[in-house]
This record gives sequence, structure tokens and C-alpha cells, in this order.
Amino acid sequence: MEQKRQNMEMAIQAKCAREREYWSKKDMEKTDRETMAMDTSHMSPETKQYWMLERKDVMRRRLFQDDGPSNTNWLIDQNH
Repeated sequence: MEQKRQNMEMAIQAKCAREREYWSKKDMEKTDRETMAMDTSHMSPETKQYWMLERKDVMRRRLFQDDGPSNTNWLIDQNH
């Protein structure tokens, strides 16, 4: 009986984890769409630079199907 209860709890936890991952991915997709659509024409040069780097991160994630933040400057590197 105890084993059955533990199995049920593990199944529920796994389902919750999948749901959290799904909604997290949906939130990131929404944030990425908003970042790409943002109008920066009225912003200061520093703010524009920040959003340009954010857009590059979005494009990197889309290209490489990666969900983490960027820690490289490969898009800025002029040698590639």
C-alpha cells in the first residue's frame, strides 16, 4: 500500500514538473516575442544597446534551441 502511494506521489510530481516546464517555456516565448517587437526609436543609445544585446540573445536561443542566457559575445565578434 505504501509503495502504491509513493508511486502515485512520484507520478504527480513528474506531471507537475512537466507542467512547470511547459509554462516556463511559454513565458519565455512570450517574452522573446515582446523583446523582438519592441520599438527602440525613442530610447537612449545605452538603452538601445541593451535591447540590441537582448535581441541577439533571443536569436541565439532560436538558432540553437537553447533556453539559457548568453555568456558569449560570438554575435559581436567581427572575425566570424
